[in-house]
Amino acid sequence: MSLNVFAVGASRNIGYHSALRLLAKGATVTFLLRSPGVFDADTLIQEHIKSGKVRLVQGDALNASNVRAAWAEASKDSPVDVLLYTVGAVGGSFHPLKGVVIDPPNLVTQALTTVLCSMPKSTTTPPPKVIVVTASGVSRSSRKKTPLLLMPLYGYMISGPLQDKLGTERIAGHCAGWEWNPADGEPAAEVLNGDWKATEGLPAPGSLEDTVVLRPALLTDGECLADAAAEQGKALPYRCGPGEVGGYTVSRKDCAHFIVEGILQEWETWGGKQLSIAY
Repeated sequence: MSLNVFAVGASRNIGYHSALRLLAKGATVTFLLRSPGVFDADTLIQEHIKSGKVRLVQGDALNASNVRAAWAEASKDSPVDVLLYTVGAVGGSFHPLKGVVIDPPNLVTQALTTVLCSMPKSTTTPPPKVIVVTASGVSRSSRKKTPLLLMPLYGYMISGPLQDKLGTERIAGHCAGWEWNPADGEPAAEVLNGDWKATEGLPAPGSLEDTVVLRPALLTDGECLADAAAEQGKALPYRCGPGEVGGYTVSRKDCAHFIVEGILQEWETWGGKQLSIAY
């Protein structure tokens, strides 16, 4: 798998584990990192840096100049094949009426917008495949298919971060040319303002048709059960498919397994769809 991958939000968690899998298959991965030092003691990443398979670019995904520099580095030898976008809000504060509040409230949405608007434009080379990780319960229609016991979590405790993820899906779906479900409403104004479609540089509707949006269930730091199952000749331990499969949890490592061993290996099956994954 000699893919050229641009990874945003991959210093840890799903993006990081996906990158390790891709590197093991021979891919080249360019990381956009606010602090490249995060990998100083990472022996696995350091080995790939020495081999030239890993490139580290310091910058902020909210800064257009930084993102353009990262795109340039990622595509200096060949066009980017895959944009892996796994940015997630970290921390936040608790508000008794709003639940978890993140600052800014549209961090993930705005970062994706910046990344897509900064994407190199070419008349001869097709745009990269785009994989965007959001979350189960992100929309009204998806929450109806999640476990009943999680309703207070999705509807109140993390409703703010989910609005940000909804904005991310709105942007990704628009550029992919997907029809938006009116029943889901529009993201809150603090996430996407009314004229967001006029954002300079935003890819035209349908221009990024090779897009996948993946909604994981609640994420854990558990091991990759899929690898263990494969060693034992067993079926995949997670459920995945279009729409909302419903479920309580899934590990970050199993999400990475599905991204690399499932989505990218079987793009004809999974490409161009909104998917979900859960145990």
